[in-house]
Amino acid sequence: MEITKSDKDIQGVKDYIVLFIYIVINSLFIIKYGENYNIPLLVFYVVAFPVFGLLYFKINLRTVVYKSLFFSGIFCFFFISIYLNYITDGNSLNVDRWSALEVGIKAILNGEYPYNIPDHMGRESSNLPVLIIIGMPFYLLFGSVGYLQSFCFLLFSYLVFKIFNTYKERLAVLLLLLFSPAYLWEVYVKSDLFSNFIIIAGFTYLVWGKLNVKKISKPDLVSFLAALVMLTRLSSVIPLIIALLRKFYDFNAKEKIRFALLFILTAGVVIYIFFQNVPDLNTFIKHNPFMIQGAKQPLFLSILYIVIAVFLSFKVKSFYEVICWSGMLLFVCVFVAFLIYIAKYGYTNTVINSFFDLSFFNMSIPFLLISIGYGFFKNNHLRQ
Repeated sequence: MEITKSDKDIQGVKDYIVLFIYIVINSLFIIKYGENYNIPLLVFYVVAFPVFGLLYFKINLRTVVYKSLFFSGIFCFFFISIYLNYITDGNSLNVDRWSALEVGIKAILNGEYPYNIPDHMGRESSNLPVLIIIGMPFYLLFGSVGYLQSFCFLLFSYLVFKIFNTYKERLAVLLLLLFSPAYLWEVYVKSDLFSNFIIIAGFTYLVWGKLNVKKISKPDLVSFLAALVMLTRLSSVIPLIIALLRKFYDFNAKEKIRFALLFILTAGVVIYIFFQNVPDLNTFIKHNPFMIQGAKQPLFLSILYIVIAVFLSFKVKSFYEVICWSGMLLFVCVFVAFLIYIAKYGYTNTVINSFFDLSFFNMSIPFLLISIGYGFFKNNHLRQ
């Protein structure tokens, strides 16, 4: 397919928008958590980032240098993240994502209903069933769900290795992750949100790049995995729609029915396992993760984002476009809610007093990182 100059110009604008979003998210974390040094840190970050980026593009070293730095970076950060999780007392943190996940795991293992039990901060879990399942091995084997971050870091590193062709490209994306204040905050507070969307990005790559849904006649595995991914977090529906809806539309009638039935059956079984111990209907209505996650923004906005995702699904032509639009739309979802909070409560309450949880912005970062790598390194491969 021939790429016109106009297409290249539009693509270039999109690449810089994605990079700008990445900088904005990390700047918000510096502003909030930089304490007395937030302004100097912010100035340094905003100035140093483009300077380092230009130098990285201009300087070309031997492949063995990039390769060594890439693998040593993975090795070192993996063990640093494990050590950090080990020495950090989760109960001392004012973040309860790890605690909410462990509460859900303990409840399921004890045959209890997991959504009406308070965590260490007195709040109830909003984790969907499959995320609790994903966290179980780390709790059972290592005694903490915080180690999920370390192993999802390895998953992201593997995705970077598979997606990009050269070690210079791979190292660049890895550095963008390791020098992201938003991601480092996630690792420190043992949060599962970033890991959740690394898994979703991995699923997107698997479906688009490996299974090639359009060509397989029995997409059972895709349907099964899509149901599981959707039951990790409600917002996962955005990348799922963008990546799969057009593919589903291309199936014949028999394939559509088979896909839909297996999707519903998988979701139904998982939901039954997690909700079978609910004491009564009133408890379910007041204490369930769907209501908690869905209450983050007005319903009409959620519907609007789904409509946009449907539209994008019929427009995307490559894995890059799926990843890029997923990251940008996830950012918009959170950013609009963020602006609503600022208008309602003011900047100080929203950001400094934590009326709004900035970590929601991290849903988009795994997609943004891959998009930045594609946009600035793989321009010749964008529409393959």
